Amino acid sequence: MPDNVQLRTLLKELVDALAAAGERELPSLRDLATRFDVSPNTVKKFLLEMEGEPQVFAVHGRGFYLRLPGDPEPGESVLPITEIEQDPETSPEEAPELLHIRVDERYSPVPEEGRASRRERRKGPDTVVVMGQIRRAIDPTGAPSNRFTRSMQVRETLQSMGFQLAWAPIGYDRTGQIPSTDVKALQLQLASLGDRLAGILLLDAGFGRIQPLWEVAAESTDRPVVWFQTSPLPADGLPTPRPANVHPLEPDWVGCGRTLAHHLLTHHKPQKLLLLPAPGERGLPPHLEVFRDTLFPVWGQRWVATLEWFDVFPEGLPKDPARSMAGKIRRLLLDTGLTRYELDRFFSAARTLAAPLWVCADDLLALAALDHFEARQAPNEPRPGVLGFGNHPFSLARGLCTVDPAWSALVERGIELFTGYGRRNRAVVQRVIEGPSESAYGGNILARREDWW
Repeated sequence: MPDNVQLRTLLKELVDALAAAGERELPSLRDLATRFDVSPNTVKKFLLEMEGEPQVFAVHGRGFYLRLPGDPEPGESVLPITEIEQDPETSPEEAPELLHIRVDERYSPVPEEGRASRRERRKGPDTVVVMGQIRRAIDPTGAPSNRFTRSMQVRETLQSMGFQLAWAPIGYDRTGQIPSTDVKALQLQLASLGDRLAGILLLDAGFGRIQPLWEVAAESTDRPVVWFQTSPLPADGLPTPRPANVHPLEPDWVGCGRTLAHHLLTHHKPQKLLLLPAPGERGLPPHLEVFRDTLFPVWGQRWVATLEWFDVFPEGLPKDPARSMAGKIRRLLLDTGLTRYELDRFFSAARTLAAPLWVCADDLLALAALDHFEARQAPNEPRPGVLGFGNHPFSLARGLCTVDPAWSALVERGIELFTGYGRRNRAVVQRVIEGPSESAYGGNILARREDWW
């Protein structure tokens, strides 16, 4: 790396060489910084301070240029050559060639932080629009949801690759609908990007709403519409066949269930299992079904039990969120549709089945089960091991055994959809992540390798 005196000398030699060759445009700041192994701001500062002939001047938004002998001053208006008074003894062919370069007079010679080192615009699509409501990015545990965490990984990677991120202010109102003004604003925003649009990244697809957010996005553009689906897609979630530009990044739930089953068969002796589906669901989700079917031939059916929500609430969960206004507000904030009383009632019924291991449909339900036991403050009561699916950000911090559905591979797939390139043969490998095996209340996670009832 040259010192300041050497760098000024090298820049002066470069300017003189270009002037001798009759060239007026200097290389870009990025190219000069790479050539001399210095920062772009340093090169910019020395060019602006350069004195003598030829004169070096900056053109805002274009770069640095040289004023050769006979050229007009930067910003000076130049008349057409036919309107210039000429010496009668000089023929038009001998008139000096005039060059006019438009200069933005608003340009400041003071080096601006970040401008010189700003990434140049990528060729082709280079902008990803992010849509969704921040409120839905936080789950009831207070941690960023998995979909928000994974979308952040995609956004940070895209930015490091030179992509731009644009936020679309669109969301649901109090009635659960998207205002028509928001839809029109989204369409205008996407139209203004034109060919620069690389795709749309959703924080939430909007399943269960009158107008799902993914439908609005898919109808507004033919670019990829991508989101992370952290729970099995509902039966009526996407039409068949779905639009070609809609890409839910959904884990292989069947593979997750089979991975956990093989882990138990390999490392644990038969023990009574209790399968707990997600709140309000009838039947088992796909990963719990394959988990149960994989265990049956080896352990037998007598070791596996299921407690559905309709076994505890025969008429279904209450449709009215709560009778009080405070209860309605609390449910809206938690976005779960459940009160603490309903969760405790369900877990109390599960405790009566005396199973040393609870396998929950997702990590949120498993974390709620841990909260239930901690709220009871009963250290002498044996606590069952609790397992979940999804590798929630709080899972290991709370001592929860969970299954990672290969989120890293799904993040790479999302980046590939926006950029057009990636690892085509990525290996999707689910794995069981065991938390600590002991706790003050007898252990949360597979603490015992055989039945203790």
